[in-house]
Amino acid sequence: MENHWGKDPNRQTGTPEYGPAPDLDEIINGAVRIGTGIGSTVLSGISYALDRVEEGLNSVRGSAKEQPFAHWKRKLDKRLQDKNQDEALALAITGWVLAACFGIAAVVMWALAAAGPQGLGVTQEEFLVFPILMACFTPLTVGFGIMGGVGVRKYRYISRLRRYLRGARDWVCEVSVLAQASLLSREQVCKDLQQAVANGDLPNALLEDGKLYLDLERCAPEETPVPQEPAETEPALDEAECFRREGAAFLEELRRCSGKLSADAEEELAQMQKICAAIFSFVHNHPEQLPRVRRLREYYLPTTRKLLDTAQGLGEADGTHAQEIRRDITGILHTLNKAYSKLYDTLLQDVSLDVSTEIDTLETMLRQDGLTHDFESDFKNG
Repeated sequence: MENHWGKDPNRQTGTPEYGPAPDLDEIINGAVRIGTGIGSTVLSGISYALDRVEEGLNSVRGSAKEQPFAHWKRKLDKRLQDKNQDEALALAITGWVLAACFGIAAVVMWALAAAGPQGLGVTQEEFLVFPILMACFTPLTVGFGIMGGVGVRKYRYISRLRRYLRGARDWVCEVSVLAQASLLSREQVCKDLQQAVANGDLPNALLEDGKLYLDLERCAPEETPVPQEPAETEPALDEAECFRREGAAFLEELRRCSGKLSADAEEELAQMQKICAAIFSFVHNHPEQLPRVRRLREYYLPTTRKLLDTAQGLGEADGTHAQEIRRDITGILHTLNKAYSKLYDTLLQDVSLDVSTEIDTLETMLRQDGLTHDFESDFKNG
């Protein structure tokens, strides 16, 4: 008979004397509670910061029109710092801290999983918790690491915007001057300013012709007035002359676009220039065909010019959306070339019928006059 130092029959094999092993559900629930608490704290802080920013923006809107440039610039700089930069900093810190926490936990779980159940003195069922947690913590580490990287990138971007703003001396700024003041390349400055205008980080701003207009209500670019001559000095142009001038302007636009687009687009532009020049020349020699090209004048040519202006407006931007726009425009240029070629063939078919009729009539008259065989004898007999 075993004494009280003997083996307890109710005791499970492999279970430590100090108590049962931790349950997997309890560990997961504990991790979820910790993550929820951290997330609630971070979101509360961000919500409070956004409320303060909204109050500040409301006060800025109320008095923006009366502010001088220096005061307005300080306000916008403070807004970028309080909202955008602090938000980016919070995003970076939160991402890196959580990435570090989950990374350490993943490393620990990896070490425990590598030790094996025998090294830890636990059963196989109890050991499964460590590989499972390692598989959970690893993607969380990567995700929060990416979150921290995004925050750092946005923080640097806002820092560069503030440098550009501090280098501005008036409502209208040359991009080259901002690049020199910030000690950055002109390409980098243009890229940041295009993103800032598109995202609204510089509200009511415009980037055009190498200049940054910080507030369009105060410094909208002036349009050069087009001198208008008196109507009596310029005779009214007929429809054929109008189409000739429109065609010349379109061909000039194609020549200006040469060398500014991709290699594929350059081939399509050269082909389009050749086809359209042939159409314009044909209609000039056959003005009766003007009704056949009305849709070309009123829609296709203006739309093509608009697409080319859009492609040139992208500049040297190499983002995903810019590449997609260039690819789409190149594709539609290829489609337009096919359509213009088909239109030209249609116009030639109509003229071909007229030419065939004229030739048949001429041959008939030659036969009637006996001039279709021996011209010398025919003329002598005549």
